Amino acid sequence: MKGTLSFVFSFFLFLANLTLLGCVKEEQKALEILQKSIKAHGGKSLWEKVNSISYLKETTLYEASGEIEQQISQKITHLWRPQVTEMIWMKGGKVNRAIKNSKGVLLYQNDQLQNDSLQIAQTESSLDAALYVFWQPFKLLDQNLRLDYIGEKKLLDSIAVYGLKATYSNSDNGDIWSYYFDKNNYRLLAAQVYHKQRTSLIVNESVESETGLFLNKRRKSYFLDSLGKIKSLRAAYTYRIESFNID
Repeated sequence: MKGTLSFVFSFFLFLANLTLLGCVKEEQKALEILQKSIKAHGGKSLWEKVNSISYLKETTLYEASGEIEQQISQKITHLWRPQVTEMIWMKGGKVNRAIKNSKGVLLYQNDQLQNDSLQIAQTESSLDAALYVFWQPFKLLDQNLRLDYIGEKKLLDSIAVYGLKATYSNSDNGDIWSYYFDKNNYRLLAAQVYHKQRTSLIVNESVESETGLFLNKRRKSYFLDSLGKIKSLRAAYTYRIESFNID
């Protein structure tokens, strides 16, 4: 009996080691792909020299029928050293201006400071999302992020890509992110997110050429069905850089 228990323990230990080895290989492969992608997007050294960038973001939201639901225009500025994000947009006939720095978030409507905590929290989420989305793939270097290689795939049934799954250690909302990189040049081509029981695929259709970082220029977001096929177009985004400075 003792020998049998020893064999069973050794067998499960062997399986655990195989699983651990597989996880390590997936993380190593993911890191290798990310490093190549960072290089293909101008390199980490150039990215770290960025002092400020300002751009216009135009968003068009669509109904499931294809009709336009809403159009949004935002001017967004990111500053570093110190780090600040500013967003200006029109809503309800009012000029909205939001600023996030190390001290917190300030929200103004027609130059009047707003104090509604829910509104400020939603605004902070928008500011964080603007920085996160625009600065891919560089934001995937986050130390609170674990990347796993999930294999080779066909994006939109035609484009060969490498897939990486992103898991955030401080995430409590259950979102699942995946990122897809061109097999030929390692540029980031798309991101997929499972959010609130719905899956969206965001495709990078073109990139800018002003910064040397090949940042987003045109993107489209699609809702996917249960089979992973495009169900409907949800949003189209365009970005136009107004200023860009490096140290």
